[in-house]
Amino acid sequence: MKFATRLSLAMLAVVLVATALGLLASSAQVRGAYRQSLMDLFQAEARTVVAVRDAELKAVQAQCRRLVALPRVFAAMGAWASGEGHADDLYDRTSDDLKEFFRRAREVASGGKSAAGYLFLDRGGKPIEPSGNDADIDAAVGRRWQREPVAVQQGADERLAYLAVGDRALQAMYFAVPDPEDGSRLGTLAVFFPFVPPQAMAVEGGSPLRTGLLLEGRLYGDQLPGSAAAELTRDAGVEAEVVECPLRLDGQPWLARLQPIDAGDASVRLVTAASLVPMHEAVRRLLLSGLAAGSVGVLIGVVVAVVTARGLARPVAQLSEAATRVGRGDYAVRLPVVRGDELGLLAERFNEMTLGLTLRDKYRGLLDLVADPGIAERMIGGSVGLGGVTTPAAVIFCDIRGFTPLTNSRTAHEVVELLNRHMTALTEVVYRHGGVVDKFVGDLIMAVFGAPRGAADDAERAARCALDMVRERERLNRTDAVPIQIGVGVAFGDMVAGCMGSEKRLNYTVLGDRVNLAARLCSAAPAGAVYVDQQVRERLGAGWTVAALEPLKVKGFDQPVAAWRLEDWKENA
Repeated sequence: MKFATRLSLAMLAVVLVATALGLLASSAQVRGAYRQSLMDLFQAEARTVVAVRDAELKAVQAQCRRLVALPRVFAAMGAWASGEGHADDLYDRTSDDLKEFFRRAREVASGGKSAAGYLFLDRGGKPIEPSGNDADIDAAVGRRWQREPVAVQQGADERLAYLAVGDRALQAMYFAVPDPEDGSRLGTLAVFFPFVPPQAMAVEGGSPLRTGLLLEGRLYGDQLPGSAAAELTRDAGVEAEVVECPLRLDGQPWLARLQPIDAGDASVRLVTAASLVPMHEAVRRLLLSGLAAGSVGVLIGVVVAVVTARGLARPVAQLSEAATRVGRGDYAVRLPVVRGDELGLLAERFNEMTLGLTLRDKYRGLLDLVADPGIAERMIGGSVGLGGVTTPAAVIFCDIRGFTPLTNSRTAHEVVELLNRHMTALTEVVYRHGGVVDKFVGDLIMAVFGAPRGAADDAERAARCALDMVRERERLNRTDAVPIQIGVGVAFGDMVAGCMGSEKRLNYTVLGDRVNLAARLCSAAPAGAVYVDQQVRERLGAGWTVAALEPLKVKGFDQPVAAWRLEDWKENA
């Protein structure tokens, strides 16, 4: 896969991931905001319900306080408590006041709140039931008190409680009837009102808030179905004062809030609920709009990614092509620097590198011209250090015979051309045998076998090379217009090899008496002859034809030097 394609796909993936994360974050934010808004509305609804309840019951409380303080009421209650009165007397003596308090339609005279009934309780909390049917007594309430006579007698002289009676939820207000003499409780007046939830509150942009009462495991009120009681009861036992509860009503998601409504009983909870369908619709609309916007963003991102990728891939491709050309040895390649960023800087550095490689090759070429390639390679690689070492090696000197008369009648250009052709041919002979051309001195060639790296057959290879130099020269003389005759001298032994010269100009060479001897043997050898010293002769293998010479008296040596003339050699002998 191309770099531009990978870069485009990577940028497209970034756009898609960013879009997806943005949509997820936005939907989560919408959900959270909607739920928080519902919880705020639920809390406000609960405060409203409690405030309306307290306002409606305030008039009832005032009327009941006045009622239980009437002399005939506590007189009738005292007579009943002492066993001198009857239940009918109690209700008869208070009927006028109760009739004034209750209408026949069982509505509270002040406040207009429908009443389910009233009941007098004795000191033990048992209902005092009249024998007649003219009193506003709720039989179901009476039966409950027969089962639970003590439970209702808890708390202060006045309190509010909620009761589950059959399929109804009642608000019960208790008022103690005091004894005027000692203030003790003679009995209790209980007044009952059915729980009526407030009308459903309309929510702008959402479903109406619905209210109910969760009491003793049942859900009361006509706004919420009773089937929700099981889910609500499951979460109602949580110790937290306010509980959030998810619901499923008619297959749709709802959210409910449960809050205690009776300060004396935490099991009585006001339920406020609303559908979450509007929230899901809002999230769906957000996702659709986000997908639409994201699609546009993706298209724009694709265009930007493609353009950017191509803009980045072009210089990378140019760099790759240029690097390939450099790998093939074309150091003249240059990259255009048209950017001011890192890629532009990379192009500049590449151009500097190719310029350095060009200069390196130029210098290397010059080094190869002025020094033997083998020596140059080792010097560049660091395997030839500065200074000298003593090493066994063979050295060859090859000189042209009668060179001065040969050049007298020729121009300088002709002389240089003649020498270059001669030196080139004999240098190839040296390289063919694995030797190193040490230097050219006028018409003289100096070659070394064994330095900087030696081998066991250095002397024999040097001898074969010397014979081949003579033969090569004879071959050239058959075609050249100007025949050249050479004499060759070869010597072997320990010599000093290394880079020598000044601090600013060094030359790799060999020094020692064996080098001087090879030069003297070269001078003594006639045209077409190769002279070798005793150490070379001792290292020649089978197949050589040599002729012993009279010991030579050479300059620099006190005693005559033994020498041999090489005649021929056979490789397979």
